[in-house]
Amino acid sequence: MSVPTRPMSSHFLRKSGALLGVCLGILLTACQTKHEQTAEAATPPVGHYEGSLSAAGQPEARATLDIRHPSPGHYEAEFTAPGTLSFVADTIVFSNNQLRLTRPARPGQTLALTLDGDFWRGTLTLDSTKATTILVKRGAPTPSTYRTEEVPQTTGSAWLFAPADTGTPGAALALLPDAETAPTAAIWADALAREGLIVLLLPPADSATAADETPRLQAALRLLRGTAGADTANIGAWAAGGRATALASLLTGPGAPRAAFFIAQNPAVDANARAAFRELRNRKMPLLGLYGGAGATTRAVALRNALGGRRGAAVRVYRTTGPDLLLPGSAAFGPGLPADVVEWLQGK
Repeated sequence: MSVPTRPMSSHFLRKSGALLGVCLGILLTACQTKHEQTAEAATPPVGHYEGSLSAAGQPEARATLDIRHPSPGHYEAEFTAPGTLSFVADTIVFSNNQLRLTRPARPGQTLALTLDGDFWRGTLTLDSTKATTILVKRGAPTPSTYRTEEVPQTTGSAWLFAPADTGTPGAALALLPDAETAPTAAIWADALAREGLIVLLLPPADSATAADETPRLQAALRLLRGTAGADTANIGAWAAGGRATALASLLTGPGAPRAAFFIAQNPAVDANARAAFRELRNRKMPLLGLYGGAGATTRAVALRNALGGRRGAAVRVYRTTGPDLLLPGSAAFGPGLPADVVEWLQGK
C-alpha cells in the first residue's frame, strides 16, 4: 500500500535551503581554518619573545628568543640567556607547533618549545641538565647579532660565525680546538662574534702535525679572506694543545700560510716548539699565549722564556679555569675573559 505524501511548501524549502547553506558554510569554514592552521604550522612565527628560564636550585633568569625570516625560504633564531647559554641557530626544525633548535658545534645544547598562542613553553637542555622556559611575544624581532653557517669538511663540519654588520672590516680567525677544548669551543666562537670578530670553528682533529694542519689552515684562511666584513690584512689563527704546537711549526716553515697573528692555548713547549716560537718572535708576529687547567703556571713559564718578553707577545694564566678557559662545572668564563682576548685582538 502506498504511503501518502504531502507536497513540500515553499516555506519549508526556503528554510531547508537556508539550513543547508549554514551547514555548508560551517563545513567550509572548518576546512579553511584547518588548512590555514596547517599552513601556519609549516613556518615558525617570526617575532621577538621574552620570558624566563628556570632550573632546579637556581634563581629564575631572563631569556629572549628572536625568530627571523631574512630571506625567502630561510629562517634563523637567536636565543639569549645569562652566561654562556646564548646562541644563534641557522637551522630551525618546526612542525605541528613544535620548535627545536640545536646549538651549532655544540649538539648537547638544544631548545625544544611548543607554541601556545603567543607563548612558547618548553625546555633548554645542556647535556644532562634541563631548565624550563616560557616566552611571550613582544613584537618584531630585534636585529641579528651574527649569523652562522655550516661548512662541511672531510671529517665533521666547520662553522662560520660572522657578525651581521659587515660595514666596518674587522679581524677574523680560524679556531682549531683539540679534543679537550672542542666541546666548549662554540662558546668562544659565540663570544667573539658578539664582539664583531669573524670566527671559523674547525672540527677537532685526530692528529696534530704541521703536515696535517697545513692544508686545513690554508683552506680556513682562504675562506675567511672571502668572508664579507673580514679585514684581509688582519686574519689569524687560534689553536689549542698539540694543534697550537703544530701551528707554531708550520707558520715558520717554508711556504707557510700567511697569518697576521697567532693565539696559542695550552701549548706544550718542548725543544722543537721552543725553536718555533722563538722564530715567530723574531718575525715579530703578534702572539698571545693562554693557559688554564692543571700545571698552567709552570707551562706558561716555558712559553714566556721562549718568547723572551718581546713586545706584541703576551702570555696569560687563568688559574681557576680548566684547559678550555672556563670555570669547571659552570661553563662560565674565567675572570677577565673573554674581555682579555677581545682587547688583545682589537689592540695588538
